[in-house]
Amino acid sequence: MKLKFLISMTVATALLGGAAFAQETMDAAQLDALVTGNTLYVDIPAGAPGAPDGGTAPIYYGVDGSAAAQLPAGPKLVGTGALDGDQYCIDWENGPQNSCTQLMRTADGFVVMDANLGEPRGLVTLIAVGNPEDL
Repeated sequence: MKLKFLISMTVATALLGGAAFAQETMDAAQLDALVTGNTLYVDIPAGAPGAPDGGTAPIYYGVDGSAAAQLPAGPKLVGTGALDGDQYCIDWENGPQNSCTQLMRTADGFVVMDANLGEPRGLVTLIAVGNPEDL
C-alpha cells in the first residue's frame, strides 16, 4: 500500500527569481508517492500561460491516469498522464500535448520544473490527498 502525504509548506518566491539553490530531482518512486492520487497546489508566476496575473493552480493526478488542472485565469484542463522515469507527462485534451514536469526538492519546498526546458513553472504550496477540488 502506497503511503500518501499531506504536506503544507512555506515556499520562497525567490526560487522563481533565479536565486541559487541546491536541488534534488525526485526519482520515479518519490514522484509516484507525491503525485499519484493527490492534488498539488502550484503557485504560478504572473505571465505564465493560463495565469497572466499569477495565482494558484490545483492539479489532480488520478490513480487511473486521469489528470485535471484549474488554471488561475479560469480554464480547466483535462487529460491523461503517466510517469516517465523522473518526470510526469500529461497529454491535455484542451491544452499542450506531452507536457512533462519534474519535481525538484529544495531547502524551501518543491519546485515544478518544465522537463523539456529545465525552467521552473511554479512552487508547490500544498499536497492534498485525493481530489478535494473535485476536478
